[in-house]
Amino acid sequence: MTTRRTLLLLLLLPTALLGQGLAQWIAWGDAAVARGDQYGASRFYGEALKREPGRMVLQWKQAEACRLSDQYPEAAALYDRVYRKDMGRQYPDALRWLGEMQLCAGDHAAALATWRKVLQKEKDKGSRTAERAANAIRGCALADSLARSAPTIIVEHLPEPLNSFASEFAARPDSTGALVLSSLRGELADDNTVVDTNAYHVAIYRSAPAGEAWSRPGHYPDSVPGEDRANGSWSLDGRRFHFTRCVNGECGIVVQDLATGEVRPLEGLGDGHHTQPMVASVDGVERLFLTSDRAGGVGGMDLWWGRLEGGMVKDLYPVPGAVNTLGNETCPHFDTASGTLSFSSDHLPGLGGYDIFTSTRQDDVFGAPVHAGVPMNSPANDLYPVMDGRTGVGYLTSNRVGSLAKKGETCCSDIYRVRLPAPLVAQEPPPPADTVRSTRQRLADLRSKLPVRLYFHNDEPDPRSWRKTTDRSYPATFADYEALLPRYRAELRNPTATAGFERFFIEEVRKGLDDLNAAAVVLREAMEQGQRIELVVRGFASPLAKSDYNANLSLRRIQSVVNHLRSIDGGFFVPFLDGTAPNGGLLTITPAPFGEEKAASGVSDALGDVQRSVYSVEAARERRIEIEQLLEVPAEGVTVQVDRTLVDLGRIPIGAEQQLRFHLHNRGTRPLRLIEVESDCGCTTAKPSADLIAPGGSTALDVIFNGRAQEGAMMRRVRVLTDGEPSEIFLTITGTMVPD
Repeated sequence: MTTRRTLLLLLLLPTALLGQGLAQWIAWGDAAVARGDQYGASRFYGEALKREPGRMVLQWKQAEACRLSDQYPEAAALYDRVYRKDMGRQYPDALRWLGEMQLCAGDHAAALATWRKVLQKEKDKGSRTAERAANAIRGCALADSLARSAPTIIVEHLPEPLNSFASEFAARPDSTGALVLSSLRGELADDNTVVDTNAYHVAIYRSAPAGEAWSRPGHYPDSVPGEDRANGSWSLDGRRFHFTRCVNGECGIVVQDLATGEVRPLEGLGDGHHTQPMVASVDGVERLFLTSDRAGGVGGMDLWWGRLEGGMVKDLYPVPGAVNTLGNETCPHFDTASGTLSFSSDHLPGLGGYDIFTSTRQDDVFGAPVHAGVPMNSPANDLYPVMDGRTGVGYLTSNRVGSLAKKGETCCSDIYRVRLPAPLVAQEPPPPADTVRSTRQRLADLRSKLPVRLYFHNDEPDPRSWRKTTDRSYPATFADYEALLPRYRAELRNPTATAGFERFFIEEVRKGLDDLNAAAVVLREAMEQGQRIELVVRGFASPLAKSDYNANLSLRRIQSVVNHLRSIDGGFFVPFLDGTAPNGGLLTITPAPFGEEKAASGVSDALGDVQRSVYSVEAARERRIEIEQLLEVPAEGVTVQVDRTLVDLGRIPIGAEQQLRFHLHNRGTRPLRLIEVESDCGCTTAKPSADLIAPGGSTALDVIFNGRAQEGAMMRRVRVLTDGEPSEIFLTITGTMVPD
């Protein structure tokens, strides 16, 4: 938690200071950064730049100060200037931060071009930067898609005095309907300076509703001079209050007895930074959700949970499932009524900054994150989501345009109220007819834009291979293709030919990847609604190899698209591609017969004529696959469904037996027979309640794991064979074995 301990007299720089020298302005800026006053630092560095506008180190310092004080357009302009001068030599992060600031400023067209360049230049395609770049590119496609949709959620900016021109965040309603929130606010003099800077700390406040207005916030339950307090959450019995406390820069989660006022550190956390506590009932167990960078997470700040017992937390481990990423996940809130976890992420595909996502819990695992859409999300930071599944009313924190601000339109965060069109329920109901119709309209719009053409470098992926499959994904092959542009320029030599190829790459090759990402957004909506989609993909190739070799090459290229779909959104599409999605949704990729064998005019089949056979635009256009049909498949083909395919058992003492249950459902019109049920290990047994399931009926499949496994990560699989569709289903059990 950043504490903006600012001397607000910086807002009105005294005239006497204007004559100071360059070195003094820089020194004041550096001192402000050391205090955590990034806005003040940006003012000081700005004055220094007036005196020497071309100094790159000052531009970088100013860019960083503007970024960290949420001055997005100013930061973007400065990062752009630094990158154009430096080209990533001294400041390798300038391009990445330029892309982030362009996203936060809502300039998605410019951000798309920047992130493509980031991905091209990143050598390690599996790095956090490469993954973030790919997600940001998909976020640009998402922004374009959401711009054409009509939002049904209402987001209301709450008025003063609940919000102020300082920062308000982390609002949670108490049992009376009042809001308990965190705020950095102080008593101001006539010139907007803080009267008592010693009292200028984040504190927790309570504001009660009064009709459409709110009462002036008062301290809750109290404040302590010199401390920053934020992110409050109550125990289930209402007797204890958990919050983040920072003293002299040291932060941690504490618990306060509301009867006695005693405050003590929460026991059981261990090493690492811990913040943003949230207490909820999960299957009758009092659980503590929190944000931490402690060892054992995926990367950055992750979401963790543990059991609360006797005022301490036990068995703390990362939230199971697909929620955490290599980036930062923060601000957890679990709604018991709907089984939905809401949180914020700066790494998943979004509109800019932190975006709000939801994940539905299915038994012991949280599913793939779902973007909350607009207007819950904006290009700025959207944080601290709170949703009540019983009422459909919630709150969020945002520094979006429209928040109260005196230091720039996105400088400060405010509290917003959210109203859903209908309350949430424990199990997600079928989507409203208008939602289904809207998605089908978007599928029809996607169909009208076919074919989607995806291009490859010669003999890629996996050159000189007769294999029909590959492990590469299409974005990886695209990045390799883009990295070869200097070689294409050298081989083509002719300026006209070179310019023509570069235009082809921008207007057709890059467009293909953008079209694929945009299609994935629409396909995800269809899968969430249980629709069954078949994509027919045809391969083409240049005429340098025999047609049977080219046919196998085309299959590898089609597989690269399948691999891309299996990897995005935390593996969201995997159960739909495997035919094991609980809602019956299905995504099938069908290779069409190999495309026309006759080469286009101007394409050479001579091995020695690489300029025409490999590097010319005409040859490059031949090396492609096309998504040429999108078919909606009737659901009658599905006869067997399973309620879940993955269970994470968390921490398992070695030798401790674990029992769990799956349910198989017959969605067909004839009896369904379970032919065989087998496990991959003698330590696991699986037995169905019945081998024959009547139409419309279901049976339980009980699985017992005897706990005999080595310390560390554990995975066991159960294979179910049926005489229905799908005929083969895999159920997976994971966990971490720990000493007893």
